[in-house]
Formats: sequence, C-alpha cells, structure tokens
Amino acid sequence: MDVLDAQQTVLTNAETFQLINERRRQQSTVPKDQRVKALGTVIYETSSYLQTSPAAAQKTEDIENAIRALAPFKLTAAETLQVINLRPSTIIEIQLIVEECEERLTEEQMNQLVNVVNENLPPRPSSSGDSKAVAEEAANERMET
Repeated sequence: MDVLDAQQTVLTNAETFQLINERRRQQSTVPKDQRVKALGTVIYETSSYLQTSPAAAQKTEDIENAIRALAPFKLTAAETLQVINLRPSTIIEIQLIVEECEERLTEEQMNQLVNVVNENLPPRPSSSGDSKAVAEEAANERMET
C-alpha cells in the first residue's frame, strides 16, 4: 500500500493495520543499532490495538464491498469510515455513529444498515484476541457462500 500524500486522505483501521505491518517488516531488516526506538514502540502498540479490533479481519475487498453497500444510506465520509472501523452490530451502535440518526434513517433502514455491515464485513475478533483465526474463518465462510 502506498500513501501518496498523507495530508490528503484518511485511512480505515484495516488500511492502517496493513501499513503498520509493512513498517514492521521494514523495521526488521534494519540493524538494531540503527532502529528508532520510539517508532518501534508506536508500531508495536498500534499493531497490538488493531489486532483486537474489527480491522484485523478486514480485507480491501471487504471494505470496497461495504462502501458500495453503504452508499444508499447517504452517510457522510466520516460516518462511513466509522461504520467500517467500528463494525456496529446493533441499532444503538448505529445511532452513536450516524449524526441525527433518527431524523435521517427510519428504524427499518437502521436494521438494514446493521444487516449490510454483517453481510459485508467479517466478524469482530474474539475477546481472546485470536484475530488470525477469525480472519481465516471469515474468509472460509465467504468462499463457501
């Protein structure tokens, strides 16, 4: 993944996770005495957090499909980003993400939004942090359908 201009775009947590993992691989090729310790700490802490978030199981294809499926709901770019990052699974979570939700969406639309998220984004990692197993399980489920 290439970030052409870091000041011109926002990244999903999944894209950030991918970027952090690339940086981690790059850091591993640098001799230990030449590594920036603070950067290593930031990479480690960010990676640890993102491994327990929905981003750990999301692939680029999942995100692209979700964005297309979310288009009819007329969410703002920031709301779409939050839906992808947080992967809401209840109407209450949708209401916390979408500004003026009750005025913009009916209860049926909120239910549809939850269904769109469930259909297009892989499940959240388990609380044990076993995100790799969850990602593999989600990939297998999508292949079977």
